[in-house]
Amino acid sequence: MRGLALAGLIAMAAGSAAAQDCCPKELVEAAKKEGRVVLYSSVVLDNEQVVAAEFQKKFPGITVDIVRAPGARLFTRIETEAAAGKLTADVVDLTERVLATRIDHLFADYKPPNAADWDRSAMGSPKLWPRTQFVYGLAYNPAIVSPPPEATWKELMNPRFGGKVGLILASSGGSGWTAAMQQRKEFGEDRWREIAKLKPRLFESNGPASSAVVRGEVQVAQLLLATANSLKAQGAPIEVIYPTEGLPAAPGAAAIFKDAPHPNAAKLFLDWSLSREGQNVMVEKLGGMSLLKGTKLPEGAPKDVKVWTPSNEEFAALRDPWIKEWDEIFGYRN
Repeated sequence: MRGLALAGLIAMAAGSAAAQDCCPKELVEAAKKEGRVVLYSSVVLDNEQVVAAEFQKKFPGITVDIVRAPGARLFTRIETEAAAGKLTADVVDLTERVLATRIDHLFADYKPPNAADWDRSAMGSPKLWPRTQFVYGLAYNPAIVSPPPEATWKELMNPRFGGKVGLILASSGGSGWTAAMQQRKEFGEDRWREIAKLKPRLFESNGPASSAVVRGEVQVAQLLLATANSLKAQGAPIEVIYPTEGLPAAPGAAAIFKDAPHPNAAKLFLDWSLSREGQNVMVEKLGGMSLLKGTKLPEGAPKDVKVWTPSNEEFAALRDPWIKEWDEIFGYRN
């Protein structure tokens, strides 16, 4: 690695920055000399651009270059580039946390200054950190839907939304798989078939699904809170409902590549993203939810909101056979 060695940076963070959430002056100066950080992310691009803008405002002179793709596709790209010796990314944030553990050898040893304040129970490696938590709620267009949907996942089976329900593909990434998994595991084996009877529209990712809600092409959709809430904050006709049965949550898996071309900028970006300031940016600007102690809830979220997070074991073991069934039930062909 160029500049300050990553091991040295981590030791520095544990020492001189022990009392700080983020970020030591020496690290900031070293990062500014590198001038950029390359982020591979499965987070919706518009959302990443919001976070990048806040980071660049705080640390002028450091550009965040974002490469965005759905989780499974991004994982394949990383494997291919690494095998060819052409991986040029610094930081990654994957929704597929189990897949991320399969490329653990590509990641540097890393922990942020506030490591003790994080809930990492769903993570499978000490190198991976839940910078993002992908949480699904129900979204609808208040301009065309009245009365609003009730706070229950049963609305996905409500006949009044026939042909106008939006779903994310179970195979799209870790968050889409978690959302599909909850419906079957928590509400019974027939739940997928009951939803499929309404002939929902299927989307590869939350970006086009949210646009369809805003345009009125679908009336109710299972959407990430961060996607729906950020559009609402921009004045788009979209509202969020928090089903009382619990919101499917998929903690992300963020890491620094051990051969990162910009190691100091990479560490600064991840340190700041994992700091209370960075996490509150994601909550306040995007309407997401954080696993860091002391952070806020999204505006409008009930104080007793429940999340549903599957175990890593079931997340991995059920994924392939259940997604195959999901594809068959909903008539999806790759």
